[in-house]
Amino acid sequence: MLKKTLPALLLCLLLSSAQAMLVSCGEDAGAETGTGSSSGALNALAQETMSADEYAEYSIADAESAYPEIPAVMEFVYDGSADDTVTYDEYRYYQLLYKNYFDNGDETYWDTNPDMEARVNDLYNTEILRNHAVAAECRKYGISLTAEEIVALDTENAEMVYAFGGMDYFLEALDMYYMSTWFYNYYSQVSSMYDKLYDYYLENGQILTEEADIRGLLNTDEYVRVKHILIMNDTGDDPAENLALANDLLARLQSGEDFDTLMNEYSEDTGLASYPDGYYFFYGEMDEAFSAASFTLDVGEMSGIVESSYGYHIILRCEKENTYLDENFADIKATYQSLRFYEVLDAVYEDWGVEYCENYETYSDWHYAEDLGNLYTTTE
Repeated sequence: MLKKTLPALLLCLLLSSAQAMLVSCGEDAGAETGTGSSSGALNALAQETMSADEYAEYSIADAESAYPEIPAVMEFVYDGSADDTVTYDEYRYYQLLYKNYFDNGDETYWDTNPDMEARVNDLYNTEILRNHAVAAECRKYGISLTAEEIVALDTENAEMVYAFGGMDYFLEALDMYYMSTWFYNYYSQVSSMYDKLYDYYLENGQILTEEADIRGLLNTDEYVRVKHILIMNDTGDDPAENLALANDLLARLQSGEDFDTLMNEYSEDTGLASYPDGYYFFYGEMDEAFSAASFTLDVGEMSGIVESSYGYHIILRCEKENTYLDENFADIKATYQSLRFYEVLDAVYEDWGVEYCENYETYSDWHYAEDLGNLYTTTE
């Protein structure tokens, strides 16, 4: 299984909600992913789970862009031409999803975290680029969804609408996640293509599969274990006071106080209770600044103050324990393969160019996207 990105995780929440509704009604929730786009014609495969009338009532397989008046927001240019267009349905989804994930509706967040806006822009643009890189790679290698797979996705879509209690409730749920029906169909197919491309990379050697090869990586500096003390810059905090506390703790550590004792007393890492012996990870799993500092340390070495998007860290690199590696190898392998997949995929688009539509500055503004309001529901 691929390591899921934020949009995939939140989409899973949407799907899980519907599945819970089905279970509560005594129905079979079916598969995990949502829908796909096709001609919408119902064939024998679709009728295995729904009648033709039910499918017709609940299907959104023929959904079109919710923003036909807005041209392609951008086009990706490679191989000498503009090959892939980004609709506003796709752009707005990622834009608002990431924005609201970070500010949770509090616009003052950006005043107190001015550097985060560029970071968030990078995150949602990377998601969009990856979608189109998957499409480009699948075209390159002749990977596509079969007619049966498309119909199966369409059928799951109809079942999903039914699970929510009908079209009105389903559309209300889409509004919660800034989705149009077109994007829901699109994202479902893209998700399936991600999995197919992942399998192709595994089968053709772009990603290590042999246990011995992956175990060999765990004994190198490509995989580390660290503990850290985190002083978080929470909303309302004075970063200067937090930095002063971090510097005081660093001085105490440098004078010989025990790292674990101060970590357990002062660290604000919410994962500390679950990971009292520290974190094991490959580069790319953690915050960039945290990873960069961790991988420059030797075993037993302690960092200075490291600032990340979370706050201030003091990091101690620790010896890896073979017991942990053995007991958790299956999860470690899956994490490595997922990270490697995205490394290969990200290399696909690193030389791509981008052409923007005439009014890109307008469409790329968060306030414009929010001012459009809900697509399918209105508030009194």
